[in-house]
Amino acid sequence: MNKLNLIEKRKMAIEELIKYYCELRKEDYRKGKELKGINIRKRIYFLVSLILKIDQLLSKENIVIIKDEHIKTNKPKIYACTHIGGNDIQRTFQVINEPAYLMLGDPGILYKMPIYQGLRMNGVIPLETKDREDRKIAYNRAIELLKKGGNLLIYPEGAWNVTPNLVVMKIFNGTVRMAMETGVEIIPIGVEQYDNTFYFNVGKNYSIAADSPKSIDDLRDELREKLATLKWEIMETQPKLDHNTLTEDYLDKFQAEIVGRCNYGYGFSLEDAISESFHDKNAINEEEVFDFLENLEIKANNAFLMKDKLKLARKNKKI
Repeated sequence: MNKLNLIEKRKMAIEELIKYYCELRKEDYRKGKELKGINIRKRIYFLVSLILKIDQLLSKENIVIIKDEHIKTNKPKIYACTHIGGNDIQRTFQVINEPAYLMLGDPGILYKMPIYQGLRMNGVIPLETKDREDRKIAYNRAIELLKKGGNLLIYPEGAWNVTPNLVVMKIFNGTVRMAMETGVEIIPIGVEQYDNTFYFNVGKNYSIAADSPKSIDDLRDELREKLATLKWEIMETQPKLDHNTLTEDYLDKFQAEIVGRCNYGYGFSLEDAISESFHDKNAINEEEVFDFLENLEIKANNAFLMKDKLKLARKNKKI
């Protein structure tokens, strides 16, 4: 596979560029190429820190740390953070305040933007979430990073949280599996954004023994509970929301606000956030409940079912 120069990559359609980078990662991995530049990135971290500070000033954003209980060590660690979109990645790096590679799913249009070059300077492990081989490679690269002394920043939810009824969405298994396999500590971080201020709540370091008797699912749920507690403590610092004042379009406005602050030309959408989040195979949504109606022969004794489907359709603005 021929490597392309910057000009050639700039001329490519984004779909072609995504495929190019994905195939390049696979080829490098198959050839046994190792993850390089970890120590160099540690030495130039001051430049990354300066760029982040300038970005914060230009964005006119504030950072408030309501609590930080983690203990700083020189050992590699996994920073596991909740995901709300906007500039939360940049602000999280500032709170971490030390070099850490970012696990980045579905970079998409970012490949063509200056921010991606900044991420490469910082350290990034990109992947296409729908490509099984690429997911495996990204996981193994993260393991390699941790074993070589690097830190990892990961967002276990996999996508922005666009569900107002879930403090933390269901999370993927990768974070706890990495911690078990490498013996590194996890540092959970909760983050919320209100107006132009990011609120952070950093939890205590904790580790998972390689011979832990708990199942991966139980360990994953424990991490989710820690993240939810951290976020809840942030939310308790804010004025309470009066449910009686909520309008019927509250969900639409809530999601539009998140997508709006995430879309600084990045090309990400609400559909992207929903598709990239964790999908529990055992959970059934409202639309799936009514799927059987598509092939149902309507008669006098079952016509009432269609009323429920119509209500759901109106709720989702499909008709």
